[in-house]
This record gives sequence, structure tokens and C-alpha cells, in this order.
Amino acid sequence: MELLFLRAFKLMRLLAHLFRGYIKVRWGWRGLSPEQAQSEVLAWSKTTLDVLGVEVRVFGDMAHTGPLLLVSNHISWLDILLFLSLRPVRFVSKAEVESWPIVGHYAHACRTLFIQRTIKRDALKLVQVMSEALSMGDMVAIFPEGTTTTGVEVLPFHANLFESVKASHAAIQAAGVLYVSSANHLPITTPSFTGSDTLVGSIWRILGLKGFEAWVHWGAVEESQGSDRRALAKKSWSQVQHLHALLRAKALPA
Repeated sequence: MELLFLRAFKLMRLLAHLFRGYIKVRWGWRGLSPEQAQSEVLAWSKTTLDVLGVEVRVFGDMAHTGPLLLVSNHISWLDILLFLSLRPVRFVSKAEVESWPIVGHYAHACRTLFIQRTIKRDALKLVQVMSEALSMGDMVAIFPEGTTTTGVEVLPFHANLFESVKASHAAIQAAGVLYVSSANHLPITTPSFTGSDTLVGSIWRILGLKGFEAWVHWGAVEESQGSDRRALAKKSWSQVQHLHALLRAKALPA
């Protein structure tokens, strides 16, 4: 019964926050400069994590400006909120997200780059769009595993999207992400969004957590010049795997 009340209380706060955000995105952002809109997204993302009971803990230094390609392992839709709460970042996302209620409007507000993974020419077009965004000095984030995991391992990276850094001469920064319990700092899988999970079901599970932390470990900013996309993908995967291992070493008892 206590857990049900906890979920109900947090759900009411979340719905109110989402409703206010929806009103802002649809009607309140008209006339805002890109910088003002980015500031709104950052503040909204921080508040969303707070409502969900997520405490963010950062290791290492995240770059402040682009052009930069950010690469990370992918556990949950929370990963997106995590990065958006830290810097103005543009994401590459699957096309289905564009039609999600409220979330889709925020994805547009965050200038998300959508990809239909089943269509090859759309993937090629996305590389071009990413290159243009990077050339403009943006920070673009991707999850090169191509899917989500429970956070136990980092899957090999797909190399296609790394083609975007060659034309733009952007740098690359790797990050490892892990979710842990606030009580004992042990890794948890409750926030993961895998398999046949639905967004509603995932949110309901997360609302049942009394408190948890999102850990992100940033690596060094690396130049991309002189390497092909496969070499960049392999090197980035190795870096993310190392950063993820460092987080698990901090979380798991010796």
C-alpha cells in the first residue's frame, strides 16, 4: 500500500509537470531565441529527473561547446533526460519517438534528428544532417549500440553514424552511464528500457523506486581526423566500455 501511494504521489507530480511543459512547448516558446529555448529544455529536464526521484552524479568533465559528437552506452529513455539536463545536446532518435505524446513535442523542441532505421537512404540522409549540425558547432549525441541494454554490458557499436564527424571535423567525447540504488549504490536494472517494454510500463516501474542515482562518467575529448568510421566506432566503443567498467567498479563491492 505504501508503494502504491508513493507511485500515485509521484505520478501526479509528473503529470502536472508534463502538462505545464506541454503548454510551454506548444504556445509558450514562440519568439524564444535558440539560447532561451535550450535553457528551458535544460531546466525542464532537470526538474523531470527530480520529480522521478533521480539524483545525477557526474564523473569527469563534459565539454561545454561543439562541434562535438557525444557517444554513450544506452540503458533507458532516461539517458536522454540525463544529457539534456547537463548541456544543450541534439539527439539522434528512432522515428517512433516523434509520434509519442508530449515527448514528441519536446523532441522537436530539442531539435532532435530522427531516423527510420529500416530505410537505408534515410540513414544516409541522417549522416548528412548530422554533419551539417556538427559543422554549425552543435553537440550531437548518439547511442551507437543501436539498442538499449540492462546496463550490465556495452554492446559493439555500429559505425555508420561516425561518418558524420569526417566531413565536419568534429571531435568525439565518450561517456559511460549506469543507474544505481541510492541506498547502497549497487547497480539496478529497473530503469532499463528493453525488449517489449512500453513507455508507460517503464515509467510505472521507475515511480516505484524510492530514490536512485544516474551516474555518468565522461572521457577525454578526442580528435577524429585521420581515422575512418570503423576505427572511430571501435575506439569509441573501447572508451565507453572502459568508462562503464569504472562506474561498475565504483558501484560493486570489492
